[in-house]
Amino acid sequence: MFKFKMSKTWNLIKRYNTPAFLIVAFLWVGILVSTNFSNHQNLQRNDLSKSIKSIEDELRLLNANVSELQTTQRIENESKRLELVKVQSENIYYLDDEQGKVALR
Repeated sequence: MFKFKMSKTWNLIKRYNTPAFLIVAFLWVGILVSTNFSNHQNLQRNDLSKSIKSIEDELRLLNANVSELQTTQRIENESKRLELVKVQSENIYYLDDEQGKVALR
């Protein structure tokens, strides 16, 4: 009886060996493809994060340049250099600090 069960089991193993191997191979390939895809997505995300950081740094530098170029001292120096009308900084009033809007009295 034990021999009969073993031979029957062995025949089932022989019959389903190839399909089982193919299923395992397809699952393994699927795992490799999904792993490759997720790694590719991580690399793209890291590249985008680096580019965002570099653009933010560039924006900060540009904002610093803008604020430097908008100072009243620079305006006075440029008006002296170009021999324009003298700028009177004591008569300048800031209407809005965020936009840098000014008015003369």
